Amino acid sequence: MVLKKLIGDRAFYRRVFAISIPIIIQNAITNFVSLLDNVMVGALGTEAMSGVSIVNQFVFIFNLLIFGAMSAGGIFTAQYHGKGDVKGVRNTFRLKMIMAMLVGIIGVVVFVAFDDQLISSFLHSGESTGDLELTLKYGKDYLAIFVIGMIPYAISQAYASTLRETDDPVIPMFSSIIALVCNCGLNYLLIFVCDMGVMGAAIATVVSRCAELIFVVIVTHAKSSRYKFIKGAYRSFALPRNLIANVTVRGLPLIFNE
Repeated sequence: MVLKKLIGDRAFYRRVFAISIPIIIQNAITNFVSLLDNVMVGALGTEAMSGVSIVNQFVFIFNLLIFGAMSAGGIFTAQYHGKGDVKGVRNTFRLKMIMAMLVGIIGVVVFVAFDDQLISSFLHSGESTGDLELTLKYGKDYLAIFVIGMIPYAISQAYASTLRETDDPVIPMFSSIIALVCNCGLNYLLIFVCDMGVMGAAIATVVSRCAELIFVVIVTHAKSSRYKFIKGAYRSFALPRNLIANVTVRGLPLIFNE
């Protein structure tokens, strides 16, 4: 009896697993989408795979920043949802949209402006100059297209995190599955059939991120009676000062930690 009181009953575990398993699957798929590019581009040669892999190291950092930004607002989303405060959830969603756009734009600017320096920072081996130059070229070609999908990905995470925090992790999981299927199918078509190489891999990733966003946006707005926070979410982006202050004080450590 004491153990049950400390740990919880079966209903508690059913609820925990119903929420946690879709989140685990979604996070695994999100990271696997980038890994898939590395694996499939590997068939093109070492330089191509190295160039894409280097870019994905920086993309991983970008993804972590997005995750940290969404978690910062998510602390309060969950609290408002628990209290049944739809307006509070709506405000945190708006704040996450602003943060997603801000991080996304900064990421695009940094990647476009410093693509050469960022990729070159990994090229210190004793390989021939030609190989290093080819690796740099592949990395820049991949990154030049990849950045198009960064902002759609950031926005989709604002939706997905809010859905998770309002007790629906399944829709975000399905959106990630759609992204994985799109990326896998288009990778094969564009890399091998259309012979577009690393540029084909980048296009496939961008399309998969856009498909992920389109799915989660359509479902959320179509089911506005369930996801009440989305009603009127875009009428105004004015936010309560206390919410901004609280997220800044409590959320910034999360972002810096990531």
